[in-house]
Amino acid sequence: MTDVELRVEALSLSDVSAIPPEYVRLEEERTDLGDALEVARAASDDADAARIPVVDISAFDGDGRRACVEAVRAAAEEWGVMHIAGHGLPGDVLDRLRAAGEAFFALPIAEKEAYANDPAAGRLQGYGSKLAANASGKREWEDYLFHLVHPDHLADHSLWPANPPEYVPVSRDFGGRVRTLASKLLAILSLGLGLPEETLERRLRRHDQHGVDDDLLLQLKINCYPRCPRPDLAVGVEAHTDVSALSFILHNGVPGLQAHHAGTWVTARSEQGTIVVHVGDALEILTNGRYTSVLHRSLVSCDAVRVSWVVFCEPPPESVLLQPLPELLANGAGKPLFAPRTFKQHVQRKLFKKLKDQQDNNAAAASNGIIPK
Repeated sequence: MTDVELRVEALSLSDVSAIPPEYVRLEEERTDLGDALEVARAASDDADAARIPVVDISAFDGDGRRACVEAVRAAAEEWGVMHIAGHGLPGDVLDRLRAAGEAFFALPIAEKEAYANDPAAGRLQGYGSKLAANASGKREWEDYLFHLVHPDHLADHSLWPANPPEYVPVSRDFGGRVRTLASKLLAILSLGLGLPEETLERRLRRHDQHGVDDDLLLQLKINCYPRCPRPDLAVGVEAHTDVSALSFILHNGVPGLQAHHAGTWVTARSEQGTIVVHVGDALEILTNGRYTSVLHRSLVSCDAVRVSWVVFCEPPPESVLLQPLPELLANGAGKPLFAPRTFKQHVQRKLFKKLKDQQDNNAAAASNGIIPK
């Protein structure tokens, strides 16, 4: 099978009426799947449906500072996800970013293959399609482009598309602006814990042995979810939490993101002028579970292509030890819920658990005479 045949876009363009079995989710997962457009429409029509909180963080710089901190704290604790308004990212910058990303995915597949990654060889950055690395052994209905976007001096620019020519400058500009936004949100979230505003960012950057600060790493992943003939059977991205500290998300206007809250899946609505922010595992560890790493997934549609831009804000992989903040455990306030680990160790543990779960499922299937697909 060639690389082109592996791409989900190629399957979508082939006008198949069915999808290959490796994309069909397990029966217990399919009970609440559906076309992203229809699911979003139903949620919009339901006046009683839960809604992801919307917080205007521009108030942090004015008289509404205390109320802003409280709103962000509540959203991070109770939901682990929020729509952020007043984020300071200019609309024209976001428009250029979307245009450049969509132009890349509009290129012929063979041209995009010049930037192909090779996860088996340890090259995770570049153009790719998500292969099975989960307990079910199922694939996700997406192609993507993934690379470091900040700090710029650490980025491998050979993985940044030369076509369209606007891609490099607009992505570099966007990365720098999101880095500034990350500092602001981490300050607000620190204050929400009753701690000095520099606390969370310092703990995400500080090399304890030498007292040296490494910068946060921002990884950009552009997800393209092609049209799917059976959105009731497939997902764009399966249910998961992000390993990052924070994740920043914008999209092309096509719905599909869902967050798990209070035992149900809540569809992210289109909130004009906002971006979505997720709390990730690294922040949940530092806050000893006060802030929730949100479980989320992405649905697909038979009528529309969804594109999303996700920036994962991560600590340096090996120089920072992630562990609950001592300030939150002082005076018997609580016991640590997480063992110390570097970010790299956390990612490896999470991947190992996925692989072990898949092996256990395969072994159970084999014992029942079932050949795992």
